[in-house]
Amino acid sequence: MQKIMYSLLLGSLVACSSMFASAQSQSAMEAYLCTLNDGKSMQDLMEVVEDWNEWSDKKDITSYTAWVLNPIFVSGADLNRQALWLGHAPSFTEMSSTMGTWYSSGGELLEDFNEVWTCNSHFEMTAMMVRPPAGEPSGSPVASFYDCSLNDGKGPQDLMAATQAWNQHLDDNNIQEAMVYHFPAHGHPQDATYDMKTSVWRADLASYGNSADHFVNGGGQQAAAATLGDAISCDSPRMYQATLIRRADMTP
Repeated sequence: MQKIMYSLLLGSLVACSSMFASAQSQSAMEAYLCTLNDGKSMQDLMEVVEDWNEWSDKKDITSYTAWVLNPIFVSGADLNRQALWLGHAPSFTEMSSTMGTWYSSGGELLEDFNEVWTCNSHFEMTAMMVRPPAGEPSGSPVASFYDCSLNDGKGPQDLMAATQAWNQHLDDNNIQEAMVYHFPAHGHPQDATYDMKTSVWRADLASYGNSADHFVNGGGQQAAAATLGDAISCDSPRMYQATLIRRADMTP
């Protein structure tokens, strides 16, 4: 089932998400989809990020991790999203606390961000890490994002069984990558047709190349079809360079 990209609780936390909760705990994420303003660059953005980190330290924000993402492989329709902000907290309580502090006392910094980029979308999601990174997470990984839906007649238990089988295949072939399932909450498009988003994280482009060669020439494509492909259908992925800009004290 092909879909379109890219967007990443309460009332709209989707039945699929609640069914997965019993299988594995989920954390909170938010995403901003942004366009750099005319005449502004990533260097300008990172200067504001540096000020934001200092402000976060003063406000004792210790449970929030954030990345800035830039496109590597995307379609022309997506190129206007030149920079994305992805934030993570261990719980929605901690995410909401950080957001509340930002909205109540981040005024001048918010103006500085708005001078650099324009963010037309802001949405939240739950995050379930179904394959953790093999070692210490990279500070500049590459991340691929897919829009996915359960196949007809398949449910959360089928997906978890397929995920376990796929993880075993990756382990057997020493493929080092992390994988996260994201379930939509507030802010996603009203006409969204996906059940969830899937992100796959590799330490760098060299690690991605190793995974891609295995997928194309090492039997990975066939294994994926027999495991994950039996439970879900996903669209063509988009790849981003992710820069870690803040790491929570308690983030693994």
